[in-house]
Amino acid sequence: MTARRLASRVTERVQKEGAFLAQALDRELSESGFELRDRALSTELSYGVIRTEAYLRERLRPFIGSKKTDERVMRELCLAVYQLDFLPRIPQSAAVNEAVNAVRRVQGPRVGGFVNAVLRRLAAAGPGLPLREAAFTSLPGWLRTRLEEAVGPDSARDLVDPGAGRGLTVRVVRGAELSEPLRAELEPVATCEGAFRFLGRGDPRAREEYGKGAFVVQELGSQLIAHLLEATPGARVLDVCAGRGNKTLLLGELVGPSGSVVATDLHRSKLAVLERESRRLSGARAPVSTEVWDATTPLPEPLVASFDFVLVDAPCSGVGTLRHRPEIARRLGPEDPARLGALQAAILKEAAAALKPGGQLLFSTCSVLPEEGEKVLESVSEGLTLARNLGEMWKRTSGEASFSRILPGTHGTDGYFVARLERREM
Repeated sequence: MTARRLASRVTERVQKEGAFLAQALDRELSESGFELRDRALSTELSYGVIRTEAYLRERLRPFIGSKKTDERVMRELCLAVYQLDFLPRIPQSAAVNEAVNAVRRVQGPRVGGFVNAVLRRLAAAGPGLPLREAAFTSLPGWLRTRLEEAVGPDSARDLVDPGAGRGLTVRVVRGAELSEPLRAELEPVATCEGAFRFLGRGDPRAREEYGKGAFVVQELGSQLIAHLLEATPGARVLDVCAGRGNKTLLLGELVGPSGSVVATDLHRSKLAVLERESRRLSGARAPVSTEVWDATTPLPEPLVASFDFVLVDAPCSGVGTLRHRPEIARRLGPEDPARLGALQAAILKEAAAALKPGGQLLFSTCSVLPEEGEKVLESVSEGLTLARNLGEMWKRTSGEASFSRILPGTHGTDGYFVARLERREM
C-alpha cells in the first residue's frame, strides 16, 4: 500500500458512498501502518482532491476531449493533476508514472498509455489556478454566490482555503502540567484563554499528556464560542445540541466547581462520548449532567426557567467549516440553508424557555449565510431580545453589536455566526 493508493481508496468512498472524509481517512490510516511522512501525504491528497475535484476535472477536459473516461481512471487522473499543480515537491515524472502504473494494473497497457499522454500534455501546458481559487471554483455555483454575498470575495475564499487558518489548536485544561517538550510545541493564542496552536508534527493525541487528560484537540472557533457566552463562576448553564461536548466541558471549567452544566442532545451516543471525555480530562470544573432531548419539542419541565446562561450551537449547513470538511459542499442544495434556518429558529424558541428572567443566551452556527444567522433572529420573539450588556471578551472578538461573524481571515477560526440574546425581565 502506498500513500497515493490509500488516498485513492478514501476519495472513492467519499465520491461513491457519501462517506465523511475524516472518518474514511482515519479508518484507512489506522490499518495502514504508515510512518508520519506517508500519513501526511495520504491526508493531503485525500483532502486536496475532494476540495478541488470540480477544478481538476475541468483542468483535464481539454486533454481528454470527448473520450468517455471510466471513473476509476478519472480518479487516478485527478490525483495526478493535484500533485502536478499543487505539490511541487513531488517530481512531475513520479506523479505521472504512479498514475500510469495504477491504471495499467487494472485497465491494461492501452488505457495506461492514454493516461500517460493526457498527463504529459497537461504538464507541458503550464500551471493552472492557485489552490485557493481552485478550491473556491470547485464549489457549486449557488454556494459560491451565496458566500460572496454574505462575507465578500476574499472572506468567501478564506472559508475553503486550507492555508487561511492558522493551524491545529488545542485547549489546555486549567492547572494541567505539561512537559517541556510539549510546551515547546505549543504557541499561546492571545485572544483566547487556554487555547494553543500546535506547532509539532503528527497527531498531538499521541503525546503522553493527552492520555493524562491535560488537553483536548479543539478548533479555535469552538473554544471562542464557549467563552463568548461569558458565563460567570457559580452559574447554572444549559448546553443545547451539545453533541460530543467540547464546548460543554469548557463551560464547566469556566463556571467552576460551584456552578453546574446540563448538556442535552438528540443522540444518546454523542452524549456518551461527552461523558467519556469528561472522565478523561483532568482539572476542576462544574459537575456535568446529560439528558436526551429533541430541542424542537417543549423543554422538560424541570429545566424551565432554571438557567443563568444557555448555549445553542444549532445544527447547520456547516459551510463555515469547508476548509477542513470539503465534502459537505456536495451534500448541500440551494434550499438547505433556509430549511436549516427554520430548524434553528424552532430550537431557539424552545431553548429560550430555559432562561431565568434576565438570563443570557448565545446562538451560534458554523455557517456565515444569513438564512442561518440574521434571518433566524428575525423569526424569534419568544421573550428574547438582543443583549445589551456585552462583556469585554465579546467586544474584543465581535465589537459592540449583539451579533456578528467570526471568520478565518480575521480570527484564524472556521466561519461562524454568533448572537447574544437575553430573556426579558418579567
